[in-house]
Amino acid sequence: MMRFIFCSLGVVMLLFSSTFVIAQTSTYPNRPVKMIVGFPAGGAVDGAGRTMAQALQKSLNQSFVVDNRPGVGGMLAMQEVARSSTDGYTLAVGSAGPLTVSPTIFKNANFDPRQSLSPIIWFVNNPGLLVIRKDLPVNSIAELVQLSKTKQLNMASAGTGSVLHLMGEFFQDKMGIKWMHIPYKGSGPALLDLAAGRTDVSLDLIPSAAPLVKSGQLRALAVTSTKRSPALPDVPTLTELGYAGLEMGSWMGLLAPKDTSAESINKLNAILNQAIKDPELIARVNNAGGELVGGSPQDLANLINKDLSRWAVIINRLNIQPE
Repeated sequence: MMRFIFCSLGVVMLLFSSTFVIAQTSTYPNRPVKMIVGFPAGGAVDGAGRTMAQALQKSLNQSFVVDNRPGVGGMLAMQEVARSSTDGYTLAVGSAGPLTVSPTIFKNANFDPRQSLSPIIWFVNNPGLLVIRKDLPVNSIAELVQLSKTKQLNMASAGTGSVLHLMGEFFQDKMGIKWMHIPYKGSGPALLDLAAGRTDVSLDLIPSAAPLVKSGQLRALAVTSTKRSPALPDVPTLTELGYAGLEMGSWMGLLAPKDTSAESINKLNAILNQAIKDPELIARVNNAGGELVGGSPQDLANLINKDLSRWAVIINRLNIQPE
């Protein structure tokens, strides 16, 4: 008789627990959600985070609060989210640097986003743009490669170990050339010195470099996306020119602590996939040089895995250390 009572209690508790989880998920979110950004307000990652927050808040009628926590190239914020509860109320606005570059450079941090975070959505992509000083005597990628084999050219970047630096190194590897790396403290100073003719070439992001191309201060030879950018429709892709496998850039996405429920993740994913169909948002992002992406959580997981492997090879070969 006692065994029957205990078994019955066990079934009741199991049913209660399952009902509680289902109820929790179906009402999620029922309080404000924090979205942690690893960079200061006003930047590209912050902007992507606020755009996602607005879309989620509008659809779910609940507050999604962006919380800026800069430090160690954005990686501290990712680690904080990884340590947070798996209830879905703390999310990470992640980007290429802290998720696929910093884990290799800051080896002692023992942070692997694949083990610590659950992807939700790849929200936006910012493709690269290969730009040169306006008086460099080349008019194509082929001519640039040829000149690079006969003359020492200088490559400006946003800093040692930045995504832009690694993009430049990856391009050189694929082309069999070598440029002298000139690191700057940010993309802005690097592009201004390139426009002033103090360096020769740079791989930067379209949103940053396109204004200088449009004003005639720099010349663009190719974009690193799979299709031409609406921001610079006359600039061909590297793939068009016969250089496959060079799709790269920086990107932003949304992630949650590992083991966050699939129901919560799928709910957020569905809402943001719907949001990126908004014509006004598409036009705003495209005109700035970005691309709205979307897709499944697995698409972001695949991207993180691909970029971690790609950048690790270059970081280890160049022995890039924390600055």
